[in-house]
Parts: sequence; C-alpha cells; structure tokens
Amino acid sequence: MALAFAALALAALLAAPVARASGHETLNVRSALLLDMSTGRILYEQNADEPIPPASLTKVLSMYVALDQVRAGKASLKDTVKVSRRAFSTGGSRMFLKQGETLPLNELLEGMAVSSGNDASVATAEHIGGSVDNFVQMMNAKAKALGMKNSVFRNPHGLPAAGQHTTARDMLTLSRAYLAQYPEALRYHSTRYIKHNKVITTNKNPLLGNCEGADGLKTGWVFASGYNLISTVKRGKTRLLAVVLGAETTQARAQEVNRLVEAGFRSASGGGKSVASLLADMKPADYALNLHKTNSEAYAELRKSAKTGKARKTAVAAAKTTATAEKAAPAQKKSSSKKKKATVTAEKAAPAKAAQKTAQAPGKDKAATKAKTTASKAAKTTKATAQATPALPVKQADRKAVARAEEQEPAPKAVRKKSSATRSTADKTPVPGKKAAPREVADKQG
Repeated sequence: MALAFAALALAALLAAPVARASGHETLNVRSALLLDMSTGRILYEQNADEPIPPASLTKVLSMYVALDQVRAGKASLKDTVKVSRRAFSTGGSRMFLKQGETLPLNELLEGMAVSSGNDASVATAEHIGGSVDNFVQMMNAKAKALGMKNSVFRNPHGLPAAGQHTTARDMLTLSRAYLAQYPEALRYHSTRYIKHNKVITTNKNPLLGNCEGADGLKTGWVFASGYNLISTVKRGKTRLLAVVLGAETTQARAQEVNRLVEAGFRSASGGGKSVASLLADMKPADYALNLHKTNSEAYAELRKSAKTGKARKTAVAAAKTTATAEKAAPAQKKSSSKKKKATVTAEKAAPAKAAQKTAQAPGKDKAATKAKTTASKAAKTTKATAQATPALPVKQADRKAVARAEEQEPAPKAVRKKSSATRSTADKTPVPGKKAAPREVADKQG
C-alpha cells in the first residue's frame, strides 16, 4: 500500500513541471497560428487543423470574392445596391440597413468589415452573384483555388449552418492571400466605427488602438466556435498575421492574440528564442488590453466632431450674414445720400419760395416762417432715421442664421445622449441565466 502511494506521489511530482510548461507555452484557445508575412515563416502553431465553425471570419472570403469581381470589371465600388427584404431581415450582427434603401457597394464592404453586418453581406452577395446561392458557390470555388482544403462555406456571413467549417490553417491561407492581393482593403478593416441610419456600430477588433501597428482584420463568434479573431500588425518592415480560434470569452480572445503577437515581435527581433518559450516568460501586464477603448474613443471622436461641426456652421452663417450686410450697405448709403441731397435742396429753395410768397401776400410772413421751421425739423428727423436704419436688417439676418444652425446641428449634450442610446455592446457578456437583449446577441455574433 505504501509502495503504491509512493509511486503515485512520484508520478504526480514528475507530471507537475510538464503541466506548468505546457500551460504557459500554449494559448488558452482551441487553435492558433502566427505567420511572419515578411519572411513567410510560421512562428507558432497550435492545433492548426482542428475543424471549427468560421463565424464572421467568413466575411473575409466574401469581401475577397467581391473585390475580385471589382478588379475584373464586373462590378464597381460605386455600384448602387438596393437592399432586399432578405438582406434587411438577416439576423445577427448588422449595419442596420433598411429595406429598399440604396447605397454604394463600397459602403456595404465597410459595413461588413466594421459592423460585421450580416445584412450587408447578403446585399453584397445578391449584387455580386445575382443570388446568395450563386455567390456561395463563388466563395467555395475561391476557397478551393486558394488551397483551403478543410473549409466549406454555406452562407456569405457565417451564421450557423450545417456542414460549415474551417481551420486556423485555412484562415491563415485566406488572409495571407487576401492581404497580398488587396492591401488597400485594410482601410475597411482599420476603420474604428461607422454611422448608418443614425445607428453607430464599432469595430470589434480589440487590437485596434490597443496594440502598436494593429490595422486589421476580422472578428467572429457563434456559440459552436467561441470567439475567433484574425489580426494583422505591422511594426517597421515586419508584418505579423495571427489567427486565434475558439477562445472562451472576448477578454481571453483579446489577451491571447495580443500575447501571441507581442511574443512574435520579440522573437522576430532576434535573440534566438522561439515564440512558445517567450509565451512562458510573458507576464499579464505585457498583454492586458482595455476592451472598451475602441468604443470610448469612437464616441469621444463623435462628440468632438459634433462640436466642430456646430462651430463651423455657426461661423459660415455669420460670414454669410456679414456678406449680406456689406452688400446692403452701399444701397442704403446711396438712399441716405439721395434723401440728404433732397433735404438740402428743399432747405435752399425754402427762403426763395417764402420771399416770393411774401411779395405776393405781405400779410402771410408769420405763416411762412412757421412753415420753414416745420420743414427744417422734418428734414432733420428724416436724416436721423435714414442713418439709423441700416443696422436693423443685419440683426434680423444674424438671428435667422443662428436659428438655422441650431436646427441642423443638435447641442453637444443631445449628441452625447443619443450616442449612449446607440452604444455598441460588443464587449458585454449577458449575465448567466438572463436572456440577452437582441442588440447584445447581434454584436456578439460578429
């Protein structure tokens, strides 16, 4: 009995160091890959061929197919796309399209990248492929041509579908080719937020603004896969491409991909240490992220834009008022001059006229003198009125200009209130046992 107990204790002692090393040198995700795009060398690999639902990472392939058609001249980013009922009614994460509205293909691609819009994905698929089914066939043909051997796609957005799956290796293959063919597409993936139909949606990529050099690519989540992320970061001449699939929470996804990237740059800079060994050396402070930074910065920028916009419109209105007043001034001055000349002429003519009347009627001297005095007073009153008149139209125009500016641009307080009402809930996790609000479910799917 004692011998058996000693054997068990020895086995536990020998196993403990291995477990600790394995835990530190691997990521807390289902699968992962890290590529140095500058050299083409795989820096880290973890269960890279495990099948997993792609979720919204699917949209990278959808955008790739769309941009291929644009390059081939079969479509244009300026194409006007009408939103169908099917696109409008697609669930999950959305850019909040309205049925029947029209917008450029370029904006739909932006909505796919930033809002992770399933509605935008369907609208794009219908426009590019003629139908969603045809577009999905184009997607699978593209995946096969790229060498994505373990991937099957059933829709253009990544919502759950039977038989739809991919791997970290295939996602790396897709993203590597996508960035090589369309590096300009990073302008979509690095955009922090968009506003469409008065709804603000923010980019859910946790590395944007948190990790030096991060400029893409795409997040994804469905229940069956967990939290997925493809991320690319460039520092100097080195660009790393990371794929992390199956994290349990948004926090774990953010920290583990940042941990992988930071270890990758340390390894690429020299020293001979592998990424796996560097992962074991890293402390939580080296890769912790503020998941709310993207949202808070986006709304701060919106408030700043609102204030700037109001100031600019007020300045333009004041400038227009000044210009109007300056144009009116010469005419008013000319009118005043004419009245002044008329008054002087009347004053000069009055004595001669009075003398003539006196000669004709000597008894009326007193009446003539009184009339002259009255005329002089009237002339002075007319002159004073003419000089005071120009200021009135300027004040009225100024009041109207300010009123128009206030109608077009709400006060900053109103902007803040509206922003909080439309705030993205990408980083919120529903309380266990509590049904998630529709907007929470929509944001998390992307």
